[in-house]
Amino acid sequence: MAVSAHTIDVEFVPMLNHVKPAEMGADLQRRIHTATTERSYDQVLLGFGLCGNTIVDLVCPIPMVIPRVHDCCTLFMGSKERFMEAFGDHLSMHWCTGGYFERGYNQGDSNYDWDALSPGQRSAHPEYMQWVEQYGEENAAYIWETMYSEMGTAEAAYIRMNVPAYNDTACEERFSKMVSEQGKTVRILQGDISYLDALINGPWDDARFLTVQPGQRVRALYDMDRVITTQ
Repeated sequence: MAVSAHTIDVEFVPMLNHVKPAEMGADLQRRIHTATTERSYDQVLLGFGLCGNTIVDLVCPIPMVIPRVHDCCTLFMGSKERFMEAFGDHLSMHWCTGGYFERGYNQGDSNYDWDALSPGQRSAHPEYMQWVEQYGEENAAYIWETMYSEMGTAEAAYIRMNVPAYNDTACEERFSKMVSEQGKTVRILQGDISYLDALINGPWDDARFLTVQPGQRVRALYDMDRVITTQ
């Protein structure tokens, strides 16, 4: 962002907010309202996926750009295709990046909770999201764990981003140690910064991004292609 042609104000959301999607959605809406009320911006760039319906019903008084992804892990893999290649058969696998680790586990247990974040990638699966819509988050989680309890139990993924001037070797080593203590092995994946770069700098093509216009609300599609739409 420091080298972007755009002037960008960044706001982070606490990691464990993901555990309660409904509350995180309300928090995001408050943040959008505050940001667009207190300052004059051209657009809001939302670094979130559908994330358990977190972004459903969000509105914004200025154009808001959102990646067409189910889970933010896709942003670190560079595309939906690379995400499915890596996680398609292991949607419950834990994953981590250097930044995720630094602002989570490295800050203490109050920010990173292995068990609390255990749903992994299930929010990236259309079947799971349909259950959320039909039965609610708690019941959907129970159904998922009953049907797919064997998924993601043997490995955890560390995504190397290889960003210039950033060395995440220490994060990778500490994450590997934590994973080993959980009786798992680490799968190293090569990340790709291009999706995140496009979110920050554009172009915001319709294939990868949804642009929410003022007066529109975000809606979920529960597919693996478009993912989200507006109403």
